[in-house]
Amino acid sequence: MKTRTLRLLTLLTFFTFFFYECKDKEADSLAPANTELSGELDKLELAPTTLQESPDVKLVPGKVETSVKSQNLNSSLSTVTAGNIPANVSQAAAEVSSSLTDAEIKALNQVTPAQATKTVINSDQVRSILNKAAADAKLQGYLSLFTAAKVAGLLEGGRTGGVTAGTSSNNPAVEAGNTDDCIARANEKFEKTKERLDDSKAKELDKINDAYNKDLERIQRNLEQCTGENSAAHFEALRQVGIKIANEALAALEKSKPFLKPGQYEQLKALINVQLLDYLAKVNQLEAAKTGTCAEIAAIAKARAEETKNSNTARVEANYNDALAKAVELRDKMIQNCHNQGSGK
Repeated sequence: MKTRTLRLLTLLTFFTFFFYECKDKEADSLAPANTELSGELDKLELAPTTLQESPDVKLVPGKVETSVKSQNLNSSLSTVTAGNIPANVSQAAAEVSSSLTDAEIKALNQVTPAQATKTVINSDQVRSILNKAAADAKLQGYLSLFTAAKVAGLLEGGRTGGVTAGTSSNNPAVEAGNTDDCIARANEKFEKTKERLDDSKAKELDKINDAYNKDLERIQRNLEQCTGENSAAHFEALRQVGIKIANEALAALEKSKPFLKPGQYEQLKALINVQLLDYLAKVNQLEAAKTGTCAEIAAIAKARAEETKNSNTARVEANYNDALAKAVELRDKMIQNCHNQGSGK
């Protein structure tokens, strides 16, 4: 009985020693994966990338607007009565009288809104009167305000530098199929980190592609809007706005005619007509201006969107390569630790 017990104790002692030795060797082989280096690999992330937005390159249409002084005058005309001639009405008549000759006033008053064609506007007589009014300090305030069309979003954006490639390791211990347990564990940790970095990179690139597709949709909308705002119908609608304003002012002037002083009716009618002719001339100028076709502007916008996409992609690639280079560096240090401890053997 004692012999059997002794044999059992001896056997237990042997197995205890055997498992202890195996555990120690396994712990040694896994040591690099539990070091500060391994912790750094676990925490390694793709640095956040601040993505640039592509400029909104589009045509900002020009416009022609009646001046505030002209609007106030037209409004005052509707309030003229026998006992009330607003000061700005009397002032406007006096300013026309002192700025234009009787012949010029008569010539203006022979034009009706319906007759204000391009031929009339471009006639030598009308051009001469419009140039004179534009240069006269007293009449300038009654003329229309002109804003030229322009292409927005053409300022040069920033450019990214070249992408820095990640540092790769030439350590033969990282070759595929290496069966050294310590080195295999280091490579396994590296591969998991790389998978995480690859996933983060893919998500960033997806954001860039989504932004680019939205840019293309915006460019298409801008193209359609630009085409509409440069059509003959668009400029004709602008002309009709000016003609409507002139007709309303002339209607108010007709009602006030019995209450006006001699000469004021003709002077004010000439002023309304010079306002109209000036307005229509500026609409013609707006239509004739060539800031680039809508298709050309859309092509520029698309090129800028491509530049932004490429720039953002380069930023992500640079951050990815930096992170990957750091992961390679940490893995190689872990492998060096494996060699320092005899590769776990």
